Amino acid sequence: MGILSKFIPMLASKKMKQAGYWVNNPVETINEKLMSMLEIQQNTAIGRQYDFGSISSPEEYAERVPLMDYKAMVPYLEKVYQNPAGGVLTADPVIWYCQTSGTTGHPKNLPVTGLGMADYSAGSTLSQMAFIKAAKGNGKIFDGRIVMFGAPAKMDEIAGIPVGYMTGIVSSLGTSPILKKIIIPGNDIYNLTDMDEKMRAYAELTVQNNVTTFAGITTLVLAFYRRMQNEYGPWLLERLKGTKHDTKIRESMNDDGTVNLETLWPNLRQMIITGIDTDPYREWISSILPTTTLWEAYAGSEAWYACNLYPDAGLHILPQLNYLEFIPESETEKEDPQTVHLADLKKGGRYEIVLTNLNGWYRYRVGDMLTITGTDPYTIASIGRKGRVVNLSGEKLSDAHVSRAIAHASVKTGAEVLDYTVVGQVTGGLPHYIIAAMFRNDNVDAVEFVGAFEDNIRTHNEEFRIVRDMEALGATLLMKMKSSHYEGLVSESHIQRKPVPLTTDTEVLALCEAY
Repeated sequence: MGILSKFIPMLASKKMKQAGYWVNNPVETINEKLMSMLEIQQNTAIGRQYDFGSISSPEEYAERVPLMDYKAMVPYLEKVYQNPAGGVLTADPVIWYCQTSGTTGHPKNLPVTGLGMADYSAGSTLSQMAFIKAAKGNGKIFDGRIVMFGAPAKMDEIAGIPVGYMTGIVSSLGTSPILKKIIIPGNDIYNLTDMDEKMRAYAELTVQNNVTTFAGITTLVLAFYRRMQNEYGPWLLERLKGTKHDTKIRESMNDDGTVNLETLWPNLRQMIITGIDTDPYREWISSILPTTTLWEAYAGSEAWYACNLYPDAGLHILPQLNYLEFIPESETEKEDPQTVHLADLKKGGRYEIVLTNLNGWYRYRVGDMLTITGTDPYTIASIGRKGRVVNLSGEKLSDAHVSRAIAHASVKTGAEVLDYTVVGQVTGGLPHYIIAAMFRNDNVDAVEFVGAFEDNIRTHNEEFRIVRDMEALGATLLMKMKSSHYEGLVSESHIQRKPVPLTTDTEVLALCEAY
């Protein structure tokens, strides 16, 4: 056992003791975070505008400062671009700009400050410490390499301040010196923009190193697994022929040229994943890497919000990092929606998240929706984008409905889903949905899968049940995706592009054939 794997568990115990206080005292913690931030930012332009210095409670903050979306923030951001040295939105200077993935429109350049990055990094570190503490032997991940899927940290500049993607920025700014020693790759691979070139570089890297952890956007990691499993074996064998890695590859390859990933990465213990709901992919992941633990996080370009703190306990909101408010789903489309404090959240309720943090966001509507799965402690699930709802005949189907139903159908039928998009369309005057899915196994019963999918949506969406029973909405169909829609999106844009679980764009159907 290496020095790190001995030292880190002691540090993990300390961190988790702190986390225990925050999780068990969430209301006090999140209120203290708000008041601390308002004190820090009271002399900024926005702090003077709303007189942060005189605000004495969360209620007063909500009364005085309006809810803001990105459009409302643009005038402030333009001033920040002109004067990043501090004083507009934040007291400390902007040190980087994070370019968003552009999933909901054009990419945005969001300010990153030293204090904001410190909170973001603290969330990332806590997630890893929680995993170390979760089970005996998890500290052994530090005896090998953590493989992080990252995008370029520097692609452009605004007034001398670099612009890049958050995964690259975190690697440059937010990773502790201890972790930097074992995280691979470096900027030489992060900066690659050609998808195939990048994936092949990762393939070589993971053969040449003792991999103990993969970290990245869920579907990107899974896309890499698919390529390693089905495409890269013969290429790697030729590429590394005659090296000390030759035997490792041969021992991992099956007779048909596919690769057994469990054999290739015998010490892989952890997948740190974020970006989308993982449940639809769990059947496949557990089949190819049965001894690897999924360790989830909810993080975006603006902030680190939540992560697994304890095994099988859901994603825990981290109240020490940000001040969060919540808009009930019934209020989200109102002109002046009411927000709910953390203390007033209801288990099972679905809410839009509102963010205040040290990167300069104030009552900011991020655009994410989530479901509260527990209030003691506060845990969340089914994270998706606000407004991603298809309503062909009154059913108001959301990406949360779809993700949950795909996961249910996968478990019930044993289907190992690799990629999927659900498409709403009207054919011959009848609206209906098509599940475009890529499966690892070929023995999926289409009728059973669609039945399980619809049954689950009926359970959670009364409007869907009614319009299906009335035959105002036609039966759902299943089509086989011949190549990955998600990988195509990444190739056309960039490595941080997120998949689209629900759409009315029929482009994906061109990749499909009848099941």
